[in-house]
Amino acid sequence: MFSKKKFMGSVTLFLICIFVGTPVFGQSLQVVTEEYPPYNYSEDGKVLGFCTDVVKEILKRADVEYSIHSYPWAESYKIAQTQPDVLIYSIGRNVEREPLFKWVDVIARTEVYFYKLKSRTDIKIKTFDDIKKYKIGAVQDDFRAQWLMKQGIKDQLTLVPDDRQNMRNLFDHKIDVFPIGEFVAYNIAHQEGRAFNDLDKAMYIKDMSADLYMAFSKQTPDVMVEKCKKALFEIRKDGTYEKIKSKYAIFYLPIFKIRSY
Repeated sequence: MFSKKKFMGSVTLFLICIFVGTPVFGQSLQVVTEEYPPYNYSEDGKVLGFCTDVVKEILKRADVEYSIHSYPWAESYKIAQTQPDVLIYSIGRNVEREPLFKWVDVIARTEVYFYKLKSRTDIKIKTFDDIKKYKIGAVQDDFRAQWLMKQGIKDQLTLVPDDRQNMRNLFDHKIDVFPIGEFVAYNIAHQEGRAFNDLDKAMYIKDMSADLYMAFSKQTPDVMVEKCKKALFEIRKDGTYEKIKSKYAIFYLPIFKIRSY
């Protein structure tokens, strides 16, 4: 005989299957990110970019309704920590952040260098300790800023909302160096009307180079996280991920030697 307990369990499972596309049974998922081209950026009121395309494809396959917005990183980071049913990308993963989110998986990678102006021949950097002699720019609450603070770099650190401001500050000589992914430096330089060739890679920082993830706020149902993990696995397996990447010529420019994701 089909017991009442089994019946109720079946009903619950049925409802989950119906409503899994929305985090709180009818409420749309809020997706947040920052300006970090070519991974994620805004243009004509739309959020675009390589990682954005990957996230959209994952959510499409997971049958999730969502709205997507780009904010200064500190704002997106706060929303993802304090509000339910939020997806944040492209986010670096470290020990401090580990318990703050429900992690999906890697969607890209960024190789980070300290950049300076090529004209600043007075800036001499051979070891990381040399960095500490200079004024350094970083993004508030960013993975890179958090890492620098762990190295004891605080007094010489200038925190700003985004990397476009770091780029402006560099050319205005308000800072001496700042850490940024090489693809991002290329894009932002052009956005700011600057020549990328005017920049110089002062030092590669392995510990700030990072896999970029998509992650959910802690209040998001586990079933949502699992569906997105499955969808990400599928787009990597069936070639969709590489097809999306091929749309972005910057990843294949000969001036960039590291393409490790």
